[in-house]
Parts: sequence; C-alpha cells; structure tokens
Amino acid sequence: MTSSEKNCVPKLEKQKDCKVYSLLDLPEWTLDCILECLSPLDLFTVAQVCTSLRDKTRSDALWEKIIKQKWGRLLGDAAHQEWLRHTTKINTQSHLLLQQNQSGLCGSFSGVWPFLSFHSYLENFVDLIGLFENCSKLALYVSLESGRFWFPVQVFKTGNRNLFCRDVIVSYDSRTDTFQARSQTGGWQMIEENVPWDRLRISPVETSQRVFYMSNCMNDLKPGDQIEIQMRRHVDSHYNWWYAVIGHLETCDEDVNHCQCQYNDMLVVEFKQYQFHSRWRRAVLNRKAHEEQGSRPRWFGGIRKLYKEEEIQRWNNAIES
Repeated sequence: MTSSEKNCVPKLEKQKDCKVYSLLDLPEWTLDCILECLSPLDLFTVAQVCTSLRDKTRSDALWEKIIKQKWGRLLGDAAHQEWLRHTTKINTQSHLLLQQNQSGLCGSFSGVWPFLSFHSYLENFVDLIGLFENCSKLALYVSLESGRFWFPVQVFKTGNRNLFCRDVIVSYDSRTDTFQARSQTGGWQMIEENVPWDRLRISPVETSQRVFYMSNCMNDLKPGDQIEIQMRRHVDSHYNWWYAVIGHLETCDEDVNHCQCQYNDMLVVEFKQYQFHSRWRRAVLNRKAHEEQGSRPRWFGGIRKLYKEEEIQRWNNAIES
C-alpha cells in the first residue's frame, strides 16, 4: 500500500497520543467481516476511498453473498448459466458485439421461429465491460438491480379460473420493487408490469416449456395427492404448469377402506378452481402412457407430485384469493 493510499484511508485511534492505524492495517479477516456488514450502497462508497479498498469491495465472494441474500429465491441454475454465457461472450467478443449493436444488447437464443426459445437478455452492458472479466458477481448485481438482465423464472397466473405457472423472462424495477415480464406467447413483447416477488418462482424442472416432462411418480399417485401437470391448448404450442389434485374414479365410493383408485391404470386429475359440474374440472388420463394425452382444447403432459408444504400452500392460497 502506498503512502498516499494510507493517507486517504480512515484512521483508527487506539488511544490518545498513541500510534494511529489505517483501516487497512487491520487483519484481513477483520476487514472482510466489516465489509460483509455493509450495505451495497456503503460498499460503493468505500470503494471510492482508495484502490486497495476498491479491489476489496469488488470481491466475487463478497458480492455472491449479497446476491444470494436478496436474489437467491429467484436466481436458479438456469439464470446462472445464462449469466455465464453472457459473461463469456462479452469477455471474448465485446468488440464484435458492439460493432454489431451499438446499444450494447446481448441475448441468448436457440431454435428458429416459431419455435424460438429466448433464455435471457442483457441490455446496455457497455459501461460494465470492465467489470465482466474480474468482477463478474458485482456486474451481475448491478445488472439485476438496474433491470438490465432479463432472466428466466416462472410467474403464477391466477384469476378468471386460471391457476398455472408460465415460463417468462423478467427484469427488476427498483423504483417499485416489482418486475416486468415477457413471454414467448406474446412474441416476447411485454405481457405484464408491476409483478410482485411472491408471484415468481424458480422453475422446478429443467425441461423446456415445449418438452414433455417424464414423470417418475405416476404409479404412486393416489386420491388426495396434490400435483402440477403440464397442459397446453395446441399441440404445437408450449406447456404451462397447472395445479390439480388426484381424484377418485366415478365407480369408486370414496371409502378409504375400499378405494382401489391408486391401483387402477386410469388416473383422475381434478382442477378445483372450476365449479363441480364444469366440464373443465376433471380429466381422466392413462397413468401407463408416457406420452402426451388429451384432445382439443387440452393436451396434458407430465406430472410433478407436490411434496413440500410451502408449494402446496402457495397454490391453495391462490385458489382462495
């Protein structure tokens, strides 16, 4: 550390008329503990003191903890993989990207229209190029907080008898502490604004929204089990995840001592958001058929059994609201 850096670092006085210590004279683990207690805004302020503290406050380990604390419930493996793709691409092709697009846009696509899959989107990264190579986590934090990074999650859709989760990419709006969402259904146009945190979740499966999910629970399902099931309106469209409950066959008297529904090849799926006599309330599927089932206008894919009380309660709260 240079003498000029020591002069600009806050001083710690042990006693009056005793030797004056620089903040950087503290043991490294002590300084790390102090920095971990600071807010992101305070860290940005400390970074302006000197180059040594600037380097300290840009540590990936430090910002990874900050990101996990606020964003961990929404940033799943898919989002982190997308960020890594953007980081790698910008580090190796930044000049080419800027030549192709002066506004600094970077997206992650696969497939061709109309089967284009839009995994994520990063905009206005030009002023962050210096951070990508050595300060990837800080760059991620800035991109999230500023709304530049559109990342993949699922949004709960409720109301008007809708009760499902849809794959979207979202961008954070720090002014309202809400999100903007885009969906492939609308050609990646904006579909909703002011989406609160509690309507978003990490996708529970890695399966693409166009791919049939291979269930491993079909033979174990019994009446009363709560599930999510893939459903789509057209065979060439994408799946959404709908909430449902396993029901009894019409021939069953629903007496627990006599019920054999669990051992029948036919599986009753009930959508309780619909009225009891609605034609949309029940669907009967073959649990042995590991392929899409149904007919127009409902095609059913794979099933996830819900085990976590948190997931079940979230769906039940949506029904009641």
